[in-house]
Amino acid sequence: MRGEPARDPNGTRRSTVLIETPEGICTGAIVGPDLVLTAAHCVSARGRYRVRYLDRGFRRVNVAVARTAAHPGFDPAHGFASDDVGLIQIARPFGADARPATLPSGGWGVSWFGGGSTGEELIIAGFGSTERSRARDGVLRETLMRTAEPSVPGRGFAGLTGGEGQNRTGMCVGDSGGPVYRREGRSFTVIGILKGGTTDPGRECTSTPIFVPVRDYVGWLRQTAASWNSTIGVTGAVEMRQ
Repeated sequence: MRGEPARDPNGTRRSTVLIETPEGICTGAIVGPDLVLTAAHCVSARGRYRVRYLDRGFRRVNVAVARTAAHPGFDPAHGFASDDVGLIQIARPFGADARPATLPSGGWGVSWFGGGSTGEELIIAGFGSTERSRARDGVLRETLMRTAEPSVPGRGFAGLTGGEGQNRTGMCVGDSGGPVYRREGRSFTVIGILKGGTTDPGRECTSTPIFVPVRDYVGWLRQTAASWNSTIGVTGAVEMRQ
């Protein structure tokens, strides 16, 4: 990600994770005691997966993955396919240093963006790097972006835009599946899943990423979690430490 390293232990660190996939790395958001929300294209390959999250000292904690699921409407053969939403269940619950992000209850679906409202400031976070060779360095970065018209219209996506100039913020290799957060006080709501976009010339990044609005998939996420005997949201197994 073209942004700054995360330093606040009560910030995006609590709920943002790195996902090692058979094809590289992705980013995801903790949304339950043992659940990670990410993009479908991050869980569509066969092979071994692993999740890393950060404790309050920003030390890496590795956990095995029990199962993955991609939304049934996702078509991996289409580069800009809709329904790019996936869910991961890890083999054991996250520790007390982690805290699930909340899911939107309303007002953040595709129809919200259809009204032409842009300029809302949001936070994106991810483990991607501006250099492909460093995409596994495990550094969580974050940046502020604003809502914009999507660069790939007509497929249920929303858009983001960075600042002007040479060092524009944006998502990079390894940030796919990462969260688009809306922060209200100490609460983080993951309202979108980073998908990609047209890369900037000569770079591994894009300053105009697109994301999939989460609101339209809350029902599928809850149904899938229930089929795994899990639940979306905070339970007694996951507590916030001040």
